[in-house]
Amino acid sequence: MEIREVLEKIGRTPVTCHHSDSAQDAATKLKENGIGAMPVLSSDGTLVGMLSERDLVREFSKHGADLTELTVGDILTKSVIFMAPSADLSDAMRTMHQHGFRHVPILNAGELIGVISIRDLLALGMPFEGAISEHPAVA
Repeated sequence: MEIREVLEKIGRTPVTCHHSDSAQDAATKLKENGIGAMPVLSSDGTLVGMLSERDLVREFSKHGADLTELTVGDILTKSVIFMAPSADLSDAMRTMHQHGFRHVPILNAGELIGVISIRDLLALGMPFEGAISEHPAVA
């Protein structure tokens, strides 16, 4: 199954933030939308990173209450693996597992068109036939 098919089933616009947003505003946006991560965009709409709950917790452990003085640009994950809508869903599962993250931004010709999360994959109830050791999530 191609990622584009999953995005069509999900049918939602990705929640994003900007690198200049405050860390507190971004944390509020994550909470209000019930999501664990979101793409970070530059002022021209280019993907510049991802911000996750893990990023916020890591920085809170370093800065405590001073976290409220930081911007998203100060704490985002800049090294982002993204995928194309034509990529196979099993590749997304494998990528998430191998790199230890739960969200993959989907770009089409450089434009953010969606995010696939591990929660999305679980909701699909991806059937798999064969030995569990061969499943893309654990192989």
